[in-house]
Amino acid sequence: MAIEGGYDFLDGVIFVNSCDAMRRLHDVWKRYVPTKFIHILDIPMGNLSLGSKYFENEFLKLKNALEKYTSSTIKEEDIKNAIDIYNNSRLLYNQLNSLRMEDPPLITAGSLMEITSDFFKVEPEAWNEKTKQLIKEIKSEPTKAEQNKNPRILLSGSPLHEIEFIKFIEEIGLNLVYEDLCTGSKFFDFNIKDSNNLISSLSEAYLTRTPCARMMQIEERAKQIISNSKKFNVDGVIHHSLKFCDTYLYDVPALKEILVENGLPVLFIESDGGLGDVNQIRTRIEAFSEMIKN
Repeated sequence: MAIEGGYDFLDGVIFVNSCDAMRRLHDVWKRYVPTKFIHILDIPMGNLSLGSKYFENEFLKLKNALEKYTSSTIKEEDIKNAIDIYNNSRLLYNQLNSLRMEDPPLITAGSLMEITSDFFKVEPEAWNEKTKQLIKEIKSEPTKAEQNKNPRILLSGSPLHEIEFIKFIEEIGLNLVYEDLCTGSKFFDFNIKDSNNLISSLSEAYLTRTPCARMMQIEERAKQIISNSKKFNVDGVIHHSLKFCDTYLYDVPALKEILVENGLPVLFIESDGGLGDVNQIRTRIEAFSEMIKN
């Protein structure tokens, strides 16, 4: 898409050194897509105290690179304002997300994922205003959810931008109540504290949030899934991985064992991000649903 000019409106691109695929994307983009500003941000793993300092330096490198490119200074108040805006976004999202604690949920996962998807495409201030209005409308005219006895499911695994995949799970007859995904509920499930060193606060917040498979902290991730499963009264977990994503595929056996030991049935699904062989996926999810019901 970039080579064909689909991203010509961009002045710059910031990549994150999250996995081999993203590193190679950075290399190919740099070689074949003329872009004024390109930067790659490295994320450390392991020891928090060492990692936090390293990540703080990475943020400072990014800040310096942006200042040099734009010929302007990023002030402390600019960073604070941005943190406040995004903290507000997370607060608003979690107000909507809490509606899924009801049984049945007062908002569908499909609807919420559409709102989440918008967050990645528009200015956060505009998203915040739109979401505030939506919350007001729901509170002023609450719609009674259709009564059902559908199993309550937590979806974990690879980032997933395909909303149709989420809607498909619900259409089969499952209540999807939490997405332990970097593109779902987990993305909004942390906050950044105010301090005298905001860059340090950013570093600490992003490294202590619920980790993804890339961070290799499988026990911490399992604990967070179990915690959210209790919070949202979950009956089972669907763990989804993108094909050839070794980072997530490597985790499946150990993560499944931990969750099953804690009373959570687990269904593993691998896809290319879409529905692929829709009949096979439907059959497996329907069988998983019947197993939970029984």
